[in-house]
Amino acid sequence: MTPIIGVCVKWIGSQPTSGHEADARFAQFSASDQAALEVALQRAEQRQARVRVVSVAPAAARSHLVALCASGAHELVHIATEGQSSSAHIASELAQHLRDCASIWCGDYSLDRGSGSVPAFLASILGAQQALGIVGISAASNNSSLDLLRRLDAGRREIVRVVEPFIVSVEGSMATLRRASLAATLRPSATVVEASLTSPSALSLGDFSPFRPRPRTVKAPAGETALDRIKAATSANSPQKHSEIVTLTPDDAAQHIVERLTEWGYLS
Repeated sequence: MTPIIGVCVKWIGSQPTSGHEADARFAQFSASDQAALEVALQRAEQRQARVRVVSVAPAAARSHLVALCASGAHELVHIATEGQSSSAHIASELAQHLRDCASIWCGDYSLDRGSGSVPAFLASILGAQQALGIVGISAASNNSSLDLLRRLDAGRREIVRVVEPFIVSVEGSMATLRRASLAATLRPSATVVEASLTSPSALSLGDFSPFRPRPRTVKAPAGETALDRIKAATSANSPQKHSEIVTLTPDDAAQHIVERLTEWGYLS
């Protein structure tokens, strides 16, 4: 069976202005989405695989998606929607068309400053490995695994190995999408599948609430004058504290943590 490599792209059009509709001529895909498609095409050439592009986008995006697929994609799944949906809902819809993919490639950011959480939701739904912040492919161990170069903070890098099925988020600097030929542009060969976004009420995503830090108990500021109380409340006269490194047994370490939390007002 011919393996299938999936690519998720996000279409971003111009925002409507007062008295005018959005102009689809200024729609575009992020550099990272284009890089994801290029890497998927290169991977497909190595594995003799087919490339399937999947996107949740309005009807106006269809021609842009077809033009994008002219670069070499074999299939296009356009999930039509005209409204906004959560990342979890989008990932659930994408997953319906990506379950048979050996690997899935995504961009690590979109032009509308999205959260970049769709790949994580996809990995959870499909039970696949996930790697993000990828800037290069270090080596290929075999057809079913890849060694990827991942960007870390402070200019550091690490090499991670993923085994199919996996989901990878790439940065835009990783690759430049090849230019589609004139023949492919004039006569797109990708098979187009039209789908519709289902209602989010049909999904069971559980109950979630925003993270709320634990409240602290702070003593009332002491001082004879208002200035003294302000200094006490803001710790203006307190000596600067630095981090400390302690070596303790597990029991002593737990006791040390409790004492510090009590001192800082988190425990009574």
